[in-house]
Amino acid sequence: MDIMVADAQQQQGVRSPTLSFCQARFYEEDDGRLYCNWAVNFRYACFVWWPTNKIIPAGAKLSEPEVVGKCGNGEPVYKLHHY
Repeated sequence: MDIMVADAQQQQGVRSPTLSFCQARFYEEDDGRLYCNWAVNFRYACFVWWPTNKIIPAGAKLSEPEVVGKCGNGEPVYKLHHY
């Protein structure tokens, strides 16, 4: 995507899809919101030991959470594709 198109999308409020990662034990859907210990990648998801303040609207999901591996303690890690 060229820079001018990306700039125009940002000005119009169009968001690009993104990936977030979290430990399965923290994942919760409640009242149209997704809560977890959201992290920018798999590695950080294993080191964040508490739910974050980041809340993702359930309507922003582009796919269901998918297990992409396990932390050293055996906890599954989800990957979520969303806006």
